[in-house]
Amino acid sequence: MPYALVRELLMVRKQMIPPFLSQMVQSAITLFDGVEFTHISPQCRVCASPLRRHDLKQKRFATLLENEALKPVYVKVARYRCTGCGRLWYADEPFYPDTRHGVVIVDLAVAIAQKHPYNKTARLLQALGIRIDRGTVRNYAPRFSVHSTEMYGIPVPTRILSLSGLIAEGRSVKGAELLAALGLPYAKGAFPRPLKKDDRERIEEELIPEER
Repeated sequence: MPYALVRELLMVRKQMIPPFLSQMVQSAITLFDGVEFTHISPQCRVCASPLRRHDLKQKRFATLLENEALKPVYVKVARYRCTGCGRLWYADEPFYPDTRHGVVIVDLAVAIAQKHPYNKTARLLQALGIRIDRGTVRNYAPRFSVHSTEMYGIPVPTRILSLSGLIAEGRSVKGAELLAALGLPYAKGAFPRPLKKDDRERIEEELIPEER
């Protein structure tokens, strides 16, 4: 993002958003930075076979504007392979299905969009220090419904407020604690990644022993 635009967004934030509110929102988001999410049901939801750990995938949770620079916030989500059908499952994670931002970001975008047009919602999110575009807001707004409380004229989702206790403790947190505070997991775990032909052939080679 051009330096001049970042400075402009920071100036807008100072004019429109009380520092307390901006700090609260960003503190809630940074709670997730680097946290691992590994919990999952031990059995495949399709064939009930045991799961085995496959890998740990880094996913971008949010992008913040901090000190005139972009700061990505990442989480790490474990993936598990079914030993029976070979499907790949994600551990319980702080994302809605088919979204490119964490639940907290989506909720905030939807809550503000319930009160303001999409372009103003994007500007307010950027003023809060969150990088997001109008098209993404327009994509999320009709798909989700969230509860919020208005603070300084900004609708703040209940899920952000529910993280205040963990913020106050000032310690590193575990993925399970964050999911519990958010009232998750969401139902994404019910939708495994579709298997491609090459995946199926490779998995069959790994799981089916050669005939002697």
